[in-house]
Amino acid sequence: MVIRKVRYFEKPGSANIAASVEAVRDYLESGGEAAAVIVASMSGKTALKVKDGLGDSSIPVICVAGPPCWWSCYPVSGDNKPISAEMRSALDNAGIAVVSSVPSSLTDTIESSLARYGFRSPTLIFTETLLAVGGYGLKTALECVLMATDGGYVEPFKDVISIGGTGKGADTAVVARSTFSPLVFSSNPERRLVIKELLAVPKNKVFYKTVGYGELKIQETE
Repeated sequence: MVIRKVRYFEKPGSANIAASVEAVRDYLESGGEAAAVIVASMSGKTALKVKDGLGDSSIPVICVAGPPCWWSCYPVSGDNKPISAEMRSALDNAGIAVVSSVPSSLTDTIESSLARYGFRSPTLIFTETLLAVGGYGLKTALECVLMATDGGYVEPFKDVISIGGTGKGADTAVVARSTFSPLVFSSNPERRLVIKELLAVPKNKVFYKTVGYGELKIQETE
């Protein structure tokens, strides 16, 4: 039996980034194993904070910054823009690999383009379930595990740590088994996507009033 401390945040958001990194550091220092730390970081800033927060740890840090289709298909505002050349240089100097050309199997698919016709895909149901369980941070953390594995940045079927957040920063850290997107629900239990441990997660979730899936945009009203 393994006993570890889990951080449960009252509210999601970037205010939890330091505690999320602390949870990862405590996991590693207590003997927890992981092949890499994967960080959802569109601007690269959170990835650098994670790397700095892990101190002298030799574990590889991977920044998942988003593929080109995100900037063509989804609104661009604030930090939600392609990672800059200056930031790429800073990440490279810090030894952080950048995933910026691998589409997300949760959103960047042909089936998502059918959403405007009213089609609701199994992938959307899977995504909404992750949101209900752990919020946007959990959904994003697992999405990035798949993107990093699909792109060859981490080996499949290895325990990895993944960090995601609600909006900017980070509020969720999990230990998960890496796998390829087509094997998420594999008949072989050793090849499936699995959440091994929760290290940090918001207790209360935020659900956006404006939801986008492919070209479908939904604005909830009171």
